[in-house]
Amino acid sequence: MTQNIFEELQGKKQNLINLANKAAEYGWIPKDKQSISFEKNGIISVEEIKEKLEKDTLTIGVIGQMKCGKSTFLNAFVFEDDVLPAATTPMTAALSVITYGEKEHIIAEFYTKDEWEEQKMQASKDENAAANSLDESKIKAAKELVSKAIKLGSSLDGYLGKTQEDNFSNLIDYVGADGKFVSITKSVTIYYPHEYLKGVEVVDTPGFNDPIVSREERTKAFLKKADVVIMMLYAGRPFDATDRDIIFKNVRQCGIGKVLVGINKYDIPYCNETNPEDENQIKEYVKAEIKKACRDCNDNTLVEILNDVEPIPLSAEMALLSKLPMSKITSAEALDFAFRRHCSNFGISTQSDLYQWSHLKDFITAVKNLIENEKNKILFAKPLNAIMAAGGKMKSDNDSELRLLNSKIELLMMPDSEINDKEEKLAKANKRISKKIDLLGEDLDADIQELVRKGKNELEDIVDKSCEQLRGIVRNKWGLTKSFESIRPSMDAELQKLFTRDLKRATEKLANEGKKKIIRNINDFFADTEDLLMRYLPDFESKDFVKSTQSKIKMDIEETDLFSFDSESDESNYGFGDFVRFLNRVSLGLFSTLNNIFEHEENVKEIKKEINGISRDFDPKPYLETAFASKKTIIKFVKSRFITELIEPLQLQIEEIRSKKYDKEKELEEARKKQEEMKILKEKIMEQLEVITQMKQDIA
Repeated sequence: MTQNIFEELQGKKQNLINLANKAAEYGWIPKDKQSISFEKNGIISVEEIKEKLEKDTLTIGVIGQMKCGKSTFLNAFVFEDDVLPAATTPMTAALSVITYGEKEHIIAEFYTKDEWEEQKMQASKDENAAANSLDESKIKAAKELVSKAIKLGSSLDGYLGKTQEDNFSNLIDYVGADGKFVSITKSVTIYYPHEYLKGVEVVDTPGFNDPIVSREERTKAFLKKADVVIMMLYAGRPFDATDRDIIFKNVRQCGIGKVLVGINKYDIPYCNETNPEDENQIKEYVKAEIKKACRDCNDNTLVEILNDVEPIPLSAEMALLSKLPMSKITSAEALDFAFRRHCSNFGISTQSDLYQWSHLKDFITAVKNLIENEKNKILFAKPLNAIMAAGGKMKSDNDSELRLLNSKIELLMMPDSEINDKEEKLAKANKRISKKIDLLGEDLDADIQELVRKGKNELEDIVDKSCEQLRGIVRNKWGLTKSFESIRPSMDAELQKLFTRDLKRATEKLANEGKKKIIRNINDFFADTEDLLMRYLPDFESKDFVKSTQSKIKMDIEETDLFSFDSESDESNYGFGDFVRFLNRVSLGLFSTLNNIFEHEENVKEIKKEINGISRDFDPKPYLETAFASKKTIIKFVKSRFITELIEPLQLQIEEIRSKKYDKEKELEEARKKQEEMKILKEKIMEQLEVITQMKQDIA
């Protein structure tokens, strides 16, 4: 049976553990944790790799309006069985999380008393007074939930703020349109005993019309940390006004390269007798509508996130029917009817044909690509690189010992005059390579200083531009009769754009530019150094030595965060955190709807003063200067490799041979014996490298 996407990920994790165990068997890495951490010293243990894999969670967020077939999609995509019941009404949907459990069960979380009071307050509002369609839908949702709560009667208060475990068979009570607890259910976690769901969270988010702020914030948090975000559309009316609301409200929370758009039930327009549409027509229509919506809202963040999205038409129902046992299909009237209808529409007769026409395979391939983009670097590439580096060090140490043995044998067979000549060449090589290293340090300093100067100006300009946008929102959108909440969404959107897009992209561009300059300088240095080694150590295999050193530095540079902007951890360093906290205080009622023009003008001045403070206090220079740490690391490694590991041991060897009085023939015999042992060990290490490299192919 073909593995599903989650089984493949679990298999990949197991392959990495197998590889790590093999590396430990070879003595490359330890089995247990060391006092020295892997991040700082390039050493990792099997135990640390296992911990990383066990702690890792693959999070897939699913968004989309009701009736687009999300439940059927999740049944096909996650369970490959008819497990989840039909979805609730659009107004009562709770956030649902599907994950692994040793037995089937659910845990429901109910609203707190404060959240229920907030909901009742929303329900008391007039829909006609709503500021926009989102506010209107929130009011409608709250009204429906409050009205459904009547069936709980006096027992309602006893549930608020609590969690409740229940049998999986009772899920409908919490998510069904007429479920007993649907009115007060904030979220439901579904535990299911499929091994491949270990370390997996599939989150079905209500999102766009959520009347509860805390649940809405949880939805945002899930989407922000998600490895993949799936937006499901209904092919019968793809990308309508509700879909646009979902995009504008939720997709902005997602990172670039994480969003995938599925157009479910593509078979409906495809099989339309009067006006049929093929997959390409459906896809191109949706792409055009997404671009149009992004243009209309003038949101650069959304444009960037959705710019390269390729919508994929699919049929979740056809995919599910292709996975169910035929006995289950034929015994259920609705399933049997659907199976026959699809077979008739597409002129097919088998479940394998049904799966092919469902296009779920294409969709899963796209999801896998996104997962690999998110997971490979941190979860797999870093441990793999650390293991390969450990094997490389074994080879390097062996090469160094062989190099010294070869040199010792050569020196023991040399007359004194030739030893003097070799000593002189080593001294010149040491002096000239040291000079080259100093020049490399100066070149790197100059490039980084120029990059910091340029980066400081660019980032300050970005912040100044964003602050001007914030001032414009206050100046043009905050009228005398409007509350501050009327402009808060626009302020938040601008700040989020600044954090998640503008500053992040600018620093990524600077980092890439910096890495290119560093690599260019390193390439020049290695070309010159190789020439020096060939001149002063003609018998030394300088090309392999230089190539391995150069590859190690380049790999380290690619893995290094030269500098990057992290809105979660660094915003407080630049005053952004203070401003966000200021906006939160304002939203709590400091600046409410005012009819006094003088008070309003004072409030406008106060907010503009806070905005001006961002421009004044923003200074990214200290953070950008962290790039100098990479320069120091490079210089330290190059000195260690060329001077400490290569030249100085050869110089020391000459001194020892001169100072010692021993039987040269006996010493020569012992050196040759040791040389043979090291050659055998080298062959063994090369065989080990071949085995590990082959195992790596199953992971990469």
